[in-house]
Amino acid sequence: MYKIDKIVYREIVRISPSQYHSMKNCAYKSLLAAAFESKPLLPVSPNAYYGTVLHKMLEMITKGVIKNENDFNILFDKQVILQEENLIELGYDFFVPLQKNVKDFGMKKVLLKKHLKTISENPEFSSTVKFYSEKWLESKDKLIAGKVDLIIEDELGNEIIDFKTGAITHDVLDDDGEIFSKIKEEYTDQLKLYAQLYFENTGKFPSKLSLIDLTKQKFAVVFTQSECESIFIEAKKLIAATNRSIIEGTYNANTSEKNCKYCLYRPACSSFLKLLDSKHTFNDVSGTVRNVVKYQNGNINILLENRESNITVTGFHSTKYDDLNARKDKRISIFNLWKEAAELVFSTTKTTVIYE
Repeated sequence: MYKIDKIVYREIVRISPSQYHSMKNCAYKSLLAAAFESKPLLPVSPNAYYGTVLHKMLEMITKGVIKNENDFNILFDKQVILQEENLIELGYDFFVPLQKNVKDFGMKKVLLKKHLKTISENPEFSSTVKFYSEKWLESKDKLIAGKVDLIIEDELGNEIIDFKTGAITHDVLDDDGEIFSKIKEEYTDQLKLYAQLYFENTGKFPSKLSLIDLTKQKFAVVFTQSECESIFIEAKKLIAATNRSIIEGTYNANTSEKNCKYCLYRPACSSFLKLLDSKHTFNDVSGTVRNVVKYQNGNINILLENRESNITVTGFHSTKYDDLNARKDKRISIFNLWKEAAELVFSTTKTTVIYE
């Protein structure tokens, strides 16, 4: 059982291009992240930890640290162990081993290994070609900064490349109702911010912005210099407005299913908790504990009263009985549940967390 103490908001000193889109959608989320020193209030998906492994491996392949399959296998296992040790330290041992908790674990490893062939498949590059892996770029005022996965510079132009281990595109409908694939906006925003950072650091704009996925498929991000400059200015305005909201006390969350569903700071968001009073479409519930029932098999169910609704949550372990029973007539919020077919009935998962 966790508790949120008084939230002390902190000024946002700097954001990275990868954080901008999230901040644009809900600036209050960024304030909460800063207040809690970027320590999530809920368990992060195991896919995120595996994504870190994949991204680190791509970095080492690009840098030439991994030269062959033997290197790959040794370093892959090492990176997985490091992430699993981190998970255990955080108390998320239920995600270990990652191989059993991440969908398509083996397939993604196979796809990643194919990036090794890129080196032998490519012809010899000219001596004038320069590669910069994990290049740190920072704006002159230090408000925007981040690491670019790969920069390729030659006499023909300069290319900024970002590797993604998940889906780069999503399906959208055009004006005629036809479905087509479009690069996710958060990725185009990110690349355009990197382009402007590159300009501030070198005095020149890249000629190409590209995204590469695990299958080695390359996606070109269309951009103009004015677009990059515009989004750069908007990002700085957003930082200023968000910091000003702390002083003026005007911060508000932009609550929606898209913004809130996977937010790791929603236990501290009063706007989201208020939303749970009227919406039961999330895998989270909030209400006053009215009854705690312990069954012979050791399982525990609790009944929550939420306005005029009664919510049942099943599947708590017997060790939780005293803790839950002590909170009768008190309000609690439960996160990361499974929504059952029956109306207003939820069951616990291994990532379920309770806050009071």
